Amino acid sequence: MASYLILTPPGAHADDERARFVADGFSWWAFLFPAIWLLTKRQWAIGIAVAVLQISLISLLSHGDGFLPSLLAQLALRLVVALEGPVLVTRSLTARDWTLRSIVPAPNLETAEEIYFTSVAVAEKRPATPSPADWTMRQPAKGGTGLGLFDSYGER
Repeated sequence: MASYLILTPPGAHADDERARFVADGFSWWAFLFPAIWLLTKRQWAIGIAVAVLQISLISLLSHGDGFLPSLLAQLALRLVVALEGPVLVTRSLTARDWTLRSIVPAPNLETAEEIYFTSVAVAEKRPATPSPADWTMRQPAKGGTGLGLFDSYGER
């Protein structure tokens, strides 16, 4: 089950239909095509760096002793992009003043949307919590229990 990070555009309300749901989990597309995936997600600098690194690792494959290290480095690079790529997308959105509203664990996108928008609708219908000025300090009744683990039995 993936967790979905819900972000809204700058100045938007929590129930905005432009809310973006980013699945924070392993991405197969990012594992298979890391540089292309990053570029399609508008992660330009990191995408170009990954593409250059992949090309250099492919050129290292042709050398006799570089096959296994190149293969392991390529696998590690793909795993890092597949696992941390969604976090990069979230960071770039928050850098552009998007607001992280919630994190919802759900098996798929439709369920995550349903959970989030239902919880937002319920939160809007809830009455406002009273302010601390509205709270009153209640005095315990004479002979009533006090704070602590043991009864004071009227002693100080």
